Amino acid sequence: MKANYNRSVSLQCPTCGGTQFEFDETEFVKCSRCDRVLNKEELRRANGCLIEAEVEEMKAEVLRDVKADLKKVFSRWK
Repeated sequence: MKANYNRSVSLQCPTCGGTQFEFDETEFVKCSRCDRVLNKEELRRANGCLIEAEVEEMKAEVLRDVKADLKKVFSRWK
């Protein structure tokens, strides 16, 4: 099985679809394309579908890898 299943999701501005944001030490981000300001939680909520799709894809990948590893283990017992 893979040792690392790290992923990154390109979050999108809910107004313009831009993926570049300006971050600072505060809880706010600013879209570099349309200048919309959101707090980080609003940005996460607005991208919930993208995040969930990536989680589901990762689950499927882990499941495929586990199945393949189990198949290898059990094939040695024959």
